[in-house]
Amino acid sequence: PQETEAPIIYSSLQEWHLGQVHDLLRRAFWSGIDVSDSLLYQPELATVVATYKRLVVGVAILSSPQETYITYLTVKPGWDNSQIATTMLYHLILLNPGKDITLHVSTNNPAMLLYNRFGFKAEGFVAGFYDKYLDAQSRLSKNAFLLRLRQ
Repeated sequence: PQETEAPIIYSSLQEWHLGQVHDLLRRAFWSGIDVSDSLLYQPELATVVATYKRLVVGVAILSSPQETYITYLTVKPGWDNSQIATTMLYHLILLNPGKDITLHVSTNNPAMLLYNRFGFKAEGFVAGFYDKYLDAQSRLSKNAFLLRLRQ
């Protein structure tokens, strides 16, 4: 069979995405993640899903359009250098003009570089923030920075 190229499509979370999104989030973060409730509160303002053909290759989710706290932002392994995380973060910021955006990030997470490029600044340090989520084998620090993008 001949393989055809396709663009990466960015859209809001839809019901058909959920299975792949849950799998991606569980692999990137921890088991038990369920973002189904994101469909209930303006997903067009609080979610960005990147798909290649029908494959979910990235997801970014705010806790809600009112809180603008980034709960999850991840890209499928193997798609790391495709600018997907950058594009999803850009979309979340554009979808919420004039609103500060906050998040917690592990102190040794390479995503810090991405957030710094967008102007996020550290406003706090939380020791043990990820204690109940990360297992002992995780290479990520259980400590986190609270970052804020002021708009």
